[in-house]
Amino acid sequence: MTILHSRQKLTLANELIYELKVKDAMTREVISFSEDSTFREIQMSLKKNRISGVPILDEKKNVIGMVSIDNVITALDHDYVNDKVKEYMTRDVITIPQNFSLVSAIKKFEKYKFGRLPVTENSHSKKMVGILTMGDILNLLLLSIQTIAEKVEEKEDRDSQLSEQLIEKSQEKPLRFEVKKADFDNAGRVASIIRTYLQRLNIDKKTTRRVAIVCYEAEMNISIHSLGGYISVTLEQNNIIITAVDYGPGIPDIDEAMKPGFTTASEQIRALGFGAGMGLPNIKKCADQLELESSMETGTILKAVIRIGG
Repeated sequence: MTILHSRQKLTLANELIYELKVKDAMTREVISFSEDSTFREIQMSLKKNRISGVPILDEKKNVIGMVSIDNVITALDHDYVNDKVKEYMTRDVITIPQNFSLVSAIKKFEKYKFGRLPVTENSHSKKMVGILTMGDILNLLLLSIQTIAEKVEEKEDRDSQLSEQLIEKSQEKPLRFEVKKADFDNAGRVASIIRTYLQRLNIDKKTTRRVAIVCYEAEMNISIHSLGGYISVTLEQNNIIITAVDYGPGIPDIDEAMKPGFTTASEQIRALGFGAGMGLPNIKKCADQLELESSMETGTILKAVIRIGG
């Protein structure tokens, strides 16, 4: 079973608050009142629904005010609890558009110390479409992290099952994996499967790690820089041989490509966190032997040999 540690959870949460939108977390069924409502009516609603404030809307559902539990307490203290709220409600209402990121909402909560934020259609509208609390945000983050953890667990189960099948077939022929162009959703799939496969064969951790790194970097190079290809893995008595073949275009200057940090990846690819220019240098560092042939017409063939226990 997959366990996401605290540090992983924090990293995921940090990423999610930038990716998720206010509309993903907000409550859509909102308890609201008109400006002709009394503090007494709102007091009863706050008590019944166990909430700490409500928005005040006009006939077009635009936000025109807010009444909090503090406003109600003040009305009780000064004996105007039966008066209409329009004379006393907070009119300078801070709202947030539904398409803003959760990180924007968190910053507003930190700045203004409110318990809830009315959510509007867009930045040019006051029409209310929901309401957001920090509790809503936390609930969504926990649900999203749980969903990610379940997907990781499902993937690991599939990889484990596949590795068992590979053990049965490994004596028949080299293991072969197709790699598609720009298939970043499956980034690291080959490395994950081979790692599990080698662990089940009781290959030592150091060798397994080196093979996994070579497979990962080779897979990413094919996905980023080529039209697609495949990776094959062969187990011999003392060696593990990884062969990565792509269908072009080739590498114009192999010596330049072997330099750490050199990359031909586009800005878009680098923005996704790939193409840092360390693929081939990492492969060279992990391999005991490395052969690399490339043609601008036919593509590239990479062969890395790793000694078991070396």
